[in-house]
Amino acid sequence: MYFTGFDCLGCRATYPPDQDLLLCRDCHQLLEARYDLVRFGREVDRDALGQRPAGVWRWRELLPVLDYSRIVTLGEGGTPFLRSERLARLCGVRELWLKSDAANPTGSLKDRSITVSATKAVEFGYGVLSCDSTGNKASSTAAYAARAGLQSVVFCPKDTPRPKMAQAIFFGARLIRVDGHYSQINGWYRQLIASGRVKWYDCGTDNPFRYEGKKTYAYEIAHDLGWRAPDRVLHPAAGGMSLVKTWKGFNELRALGWVDRLPKMTAVQAAACAPIVASWTGGHPTVAAIEKRSTVASALAAADPGLLGDRALHSVRASGGSAIAVDDGEILDAVRRLGEEGLLIEPSGAVTLAAVRRGIQEGTIDREESVVCVLTGSGFKDFDRILDLVQIPSQVLPGYEAMLAEAERIG
Repeated sequence: MYFTGFDCLGCRATYPPDQDLLLCRDCHQLLEARYDLVRFGREVDRDALGQRPAGVWRWRELLPVLDYSRIVTLGEGGTPFLRSERLARLCGVRELWLKSDAANPTGSLKDRSITVSATKAVEFGYGVLSCDSTGNKASSTAAYAARAGLQSVVFCPKDTPRPKMAQAIFFGARLIRVDGHYSQINGWYRQLIASGRVKWYDCGTDNPFRYEGKKTYAYEIAHDLGWRAPDRVLHPAAGGMSLVKTWKGFNELRALGWVDRLPKMTAVQAAACAPIVASWTGGHPTVAAIEKRSTVASALAAADPGLLGDRALHSVRASGGSAIAVDDGEILDAVRRLGEEGLLIEPSGAVTLAAVRRGIQEGTIDREESVVCVLTGSGFKDFDRILDLVQIPSQVLPGYEAMLAEAERIG
């Protein structure tokens, strides 16, 4: 095992690897997983690792798991990595890649992290997985609980897209709708878990194990590019921890000598709810809460990302990256453009493509860069938005002769 424990990002307290933890027990700050990268680099061959079956668990030595026999998986990770010359020309960049996590088992990026938290729940002996969610995390938590033979309880805003709620319920979740926006519900949920009145395994925003699964973005991108880093990675951001962990993953690869440089990390938010962008643009040291406003990118509508947002802001700055806000019109145009590439992506997952064009216009992205757009969720997750973009024919043909006539008319 190369996982050696956790370090507190606040008071620098250290914890051994076998502890069931959320936040630091001393100062209640976020925890960071630690690995013996020196020994790992000496004992593990990079190319041999790359020959394993694709997926999150290809990289198991760099994940915070102690018993590999208890891994709970649905085959997540190893998602499509597609170069698009057409979209590169449209956006005005030299090289553009699409990393589509819509292909994950439940259709979103959350599977990368929930596979880890479900595994830890089994290691620690829990019977119930729980989370607060705008929808994707709920679906993933329910699916992995079902896979592990556990129960699940999920809390969602009352206006969560119906396909996401239906998916979680289909997988067996006890889904509880709450009247409030996500940041409020997140606060209430964290208070509920901290009360100790329920014995559920928390797959929510404080869990330091599950976030490590998101590092695998960096591993997969670097591997698929022939062990090189792109100039820039754009990632949708609600709390922003996926961006933070992708940045961590690239730093681990550089520490191992597997890549020779690091990408600029770019957080992308909907303009209607963009607290991270506001703090980055204003040069503020931390992220302040803003007033909640609605957006087509509902999964990103976190008005108060809290400690997660602060870490995302730090990662953007440390990487020399940026934070970009795009409006709803730009987001829906990106959904259409991705459809022209054969990809059905929900608005919250399509914001990165919109941000490339916006970044070129604003001068925060250079035209000579190679960029990776992470696409985080399937269009089936928010299907009502997809239906708004198409028109289903009202005419119904009566049979073959009418079909033939229509085919000849089309030519």
